[in-house]
Amino acid sequence: MPFQYSIFVATIQKKIQLKRKFITNLSFFLVLNLIIKPIYVFGIDRVVQNTVGAEIYGRFFTLLNIAIIFQIFLDLGIENFIRKETARHPEKSITFFSNIIVLKLILLIPYIAVCFSVALFRDFLPDEFLYLFILILLNQFLASFILFIRANLGGLQLFKTESLVSVLDRSIMIITVGSLLIYPVTQAVFKINWFIAAQTLSYSIALLTGIVLLFRQNTSRITRIDLRQFIPIIRQLLPYASLVLLMALYYRADSIFLGLLLPDGDKQAGIFAHGFRILDFLSNYALLFPILLLPIFSRIIHQKKPVAGLLQLSVLLLMIPSLCVIAPAIIYRQELFQILYTEHIQPSADAFAILTISFFGMCISYTFGALLTANGNLKQLNLMAAGAVIISVTLNLVLIPKHEVLGAAIANASAQFFTMIIHIILVVKIFRMKIHGKLLLRIGGFLTYLILASIVLSQTSLSWLTGTLLLASSGILLAFLIRLISIRGIVTVLKQEE
Repeated sequence: MPFQYSIFVATIQKKIQLKRKFITNLSFFLVLNLIIKPIYVFGIDRVVQNTVGAEIYGRFFTLLNIAIIFQIFLDLGIENFIRKETARHPEKSITFFSNIIVLKLILLIPYIAVCFSVALFRDFLPDEFLYLFILILLNQFLASFILFIRANLGGLQLFKTESLVSVLDRSIMIITVGSLLIYPVTQAVFKINWFIAAQTLSYSIALLTGIVLLFRQNTSRITRIDLRQFIPIIRQLLPYASLVLLMALYYRADSIFLGLLLPDGDKQAGIFAHGFRILDFLSNYALLFPILLLPIFSRIIHQKKPVAGLLQLSVLLLMIPSLCVIAPAIIYRQELFQILYTEHIQPSADAFAILTISFFGMCISYTFGALLTANGNLKQLNLMAAGAVIISVTLNLVLIPKHEVLGAAIANASAQFFTMIIHIILVVKIFRMKIHGKLLLRIGGFLTYLILASIVLSQTSLSWLTGTLLLASSGILLAFLIRLISIRGIVTVLKQEE
């Protein structure tokens, strides 16, 4: 009996340790990113947009999205695959390192070919942007290696080390580009190619640093290069690769359609980028959850332990603060964009209001998607992503000619909302999770309050800053009062015997 009790206690302690590790590492991740990324997005990227103008930045933004969408030819789903497999088998983290490097170098050829083919279509690539596009492709090549290194670190659950690597390139960009933008002489003649070249430098330093940190914290040996291993590796990675490609298409194709369908496509893409870059910034925080959750879910599933408690905790921790940010951002969008940008305020702000729906969809999809990916439900996820691509393409073709950037924003939000619903349905069905009516009622009440409070505040004469603080703080307070999130609730989840 004492022996059985000790096993029971040890099991409970392991569960508490696992969930506590998730909370502490997530906190470190968030704090670090809350310091660096806002400075980069609003202090560097935003200033670059205002300095070079909507048309120049719009052309860069379109080419960047082409490079990011087809980055899958460099990645093939390696990041998610490595993160998942390393979590289950830590001893394999360095085993195929040299093979993956050679594989990426080989895949660079089709990547460049596809990107140039798309960029040259409909004259996306004038002569003055040719060498800049080459630099953009080089930057994405370096970024894919950084993601590979981070996947190894995350799979080994070296989350703090990974978080440091994740913000290193942005930190270097803040120093280099920030200096050029602050100094009056260089600020007056600042060019977009300086911004792209600074990215190349930053990615290179971050990659070298990540490699050193990975090898210092891992004792595994690199195996010899064996080309025969490429075929089974690619076969294993294809489901991940197709999923990443489809997700990139329905998330980033809007600016490309703006360039294709409108005579002033570069300017419209630049206007769309005003709101989309903020969405991208917010989504980076939502993306921190699956980065941490994927290896944890993978290990829990491998050990055949329940995941409902951690899933619910993660969803609420991400959803509640996100809604408290979204609500004031919508009602005070005009004031926000007047502070941030110097031109095209109204269309940028209206498009951003619609894109906030995309952000809410991402918050749910990323968390549920991490669980489904860890469980190996890639077929269902690929079908879902294919459906989202169809929705995105159809709505872009129909809405952009008439509504321009608003049409692109509606297409983006619709695709994200669709994937959110499908993610929830898949998780409930596959994991046979019960839907708790009381929890849904509390969430519904919380949403109702935010909507009504937003309507009331929009009719008052309060300043945007006062209204934002009032709405966000009251929303967080209400979430605690109705026990959507609570210190006791978090402790209960950490300690409960499932």
